[in-house]
Amino acid sequence: MFSHLDAIRSRVAAVALLCLPFILDSGAVPGQTEPPREAEGKSHAVEFESRNLNFRFSERLAVEIRYLRGRMVPLRAGEPVTFDDVASFEIVAESAVVALTPSALTTVLNDYAFAYEGAPLKDLKADLIGDQLRISGHLHKGVVLPFVLQGRPQATPEGQIRMHADKISSVHLPVKSLLHLFGEDLAKLVNTNEAKGVRIDGDDILLFPDRLLPAPHIHGKVTHVAVENGRIVQTFGSGRPLRPLSPPRKAANYVYHRGGELRFGKLTMTDADLEIIDLSPADPFDFFLGQYNRQLVAGYSKNTPSHGLVVFMPDYHRLPAARH
Repeated sequence: MFSHLDAIRSRVAAVALLCLPFILDSGAVPGQTEPPREAEGKSHAVEFESRNLNFRFSERLAVEIRYLRGRMVPLRAGEPVTFDDVASFEIVAESAVVALTPSALTTVLNDYAFAYEGAPLKDLKADLIGDQLRISGHLHKGVVLPFVLQGRPQATPEGQIRMHADKISSVHLPVKSLLHLFGEDLAKLVNTNEAKGVRIDGDDILLFPDRLLPAPHIHGKVTHVAVENGRIVQTFGSGRPLRPLSPPRKAANYVYHRGGELRFGKLTMTDADLEIIDLSPADPFDFFLGQYNRQLVAGYSKNTPSHGLVVFMPDYHRLPAARH
């Protein structure tokens, strides 16, 4: 006897069979309305390689990217890496050598790491003394106290930078430890703002490179830190080295983008193939992503037989002053 309940079950099964091709075709998963961010990011990620690059985050801040092989990964589902929006992507460094001058680190500490309301440290300055890093400044602790910290930066097993404060001094106080200098409340305040890239751990200062710098953030594991020729040199390595890319043109100073989706201005490249080459290879390529269009206009470009694009750009500092 075919019951009313059996009839309902048959209709449900029929509807499911009709819907099955659409579910399989779309790749949808029951209960999941959109692809996971990681899968989305990987599908639009742009392979990235650069050599001899002074990468500017702002007019005042640049880091030396001596070599970087990694990916530019979009941060918003369904949107590509976009040059005009530096917050639209992050750079994942699988292998890299990046250097900071004391002047650049000074800018990072004042303009980013401790640029929040109530920050206890002001007027910071970084110097290199032999193979050690010295940080001086003013501590706001009811009264303003000048201080100096000094130690050798090292990589941690977790991929951060640790500086043990071997020397701690203040003009007005005998200082035995960082906690003695800061006090528990100020130390907690620094650690609460760890997202800015700095943490106090006993007599150690931990620096998180991926948080210290503004967007686009560079993520990677620091495997070695050294002080060389007036620079703090950081080596990144993931243990999963990527194959070197093959840019269309051989050049000493370049940035190369390959695969994925890349947008700049009114142009969008699918299966991106964009190489940017320094017009003055005698010194590192001064590239300012926030002003890339001015550098693009001042240079020239050539199409490649494989429908890629090679752009020749002057250094940013060689451009005429912008008219406002």
